Amino acid sequence: MDVSDLSVRERPDEFDLDKYLRRSKRVDLSRVEWDRMGEAPVLPEEARCIAYMMDIETHTSIFMRDILATRAAADANLSAFLACWNYEEYWHGEAFSRFLGEAGWTLAPDLELPTRDTPYPSRWERVSRIRRDVTRNVPMSHMATLLGSIVEPDLVALHMTWGALNELTTLSAYHLLTAKTEHPVLPQLLAAVIKDERRHFAFYRSQASIRLRRSPNARRITRWAMDRFWRVVGTGVVARSETDFITSYLFDDDGLATVADIDRTIEALPGMAGLGLGWRAVNQMRARRGLPPNVRLP
Repeated sequence: MDVSDLSVRERPDEFDLDKYLRRSKRVDLSRVEWDRMGEAPVLPEEARCIAYMMDIETHTSIFMRDILATRAAADANLSAFLACWNYEEYWHGEAFSRFLGEAGWTLAPDLELPTRDTPYPSRWERVSRIRRDVTRNVPMSHMATLLGSIVEPDLVALHMTWGALNELTTLSAYHLLTAKTEHPVLPQLLAAVIKDERRHFAFYRSQASIRLRRSPNARRITRWAMDRFWRVVGTGVVARSETDFITSYLFDDDGLATVADIDRTIEALPGMAGLGLGWRAVNQMRARRGLPPNVRLP
């Protein structure tokens, strides 16, 4: 899959925020044929992927909290986008939760089967447990973010670049799972979510491009931090075994061409040439599993 097709058609630094804000809404599931859920089983690997995706989508508010601890809170454009982005991501999580429920998959600790009529928020205990685990170090992370924002006005460029890579890997994962599954309903659900995720990625990429281009210091800090600290989206939210599973199941072997596309897209941002973070993540997963590294695709 060529991720260049996932990008906005305009220049990378152009994004129509007004258009996005006016169209922002709860994910449209009107074309999802829920009555066809029983036509085929949801495979254990697919259920594991959807559970992972659900956990990440419902964790979005924590990432937004970290961004708003920077100077981004004073930027009317950024804060407007983040408000709608968080709302849309919440409903992605609920859509995945319902899919698992309709398919008969329970998840600890709730063990509930959410359907159309289940009160929101669903899987309350699971979401709460994940957020408690993630926020154990809130004071330290907030202090570091606040101090960094004071010292470097363009620290927001790092958050935007980080967000662009996370959104792009998430978007790519949805496309790869669509290509793998033989379930009649899962591609319909993923197609609805993908429509939102394309816009999310476009915004983060546009903001990263603008902020990195105008500040050499932002480029240096962002490259240094991305190179040393970026990990597969979901790291620290779920167990390492789960991030390794997702990386292996979707991005290794048949997914390596997509990894190469992801790297090329991020490396096209000012100052990010040669990072190779996607390729590195795959080989780190392979090393933990005792497998030889893959050769980086051109």
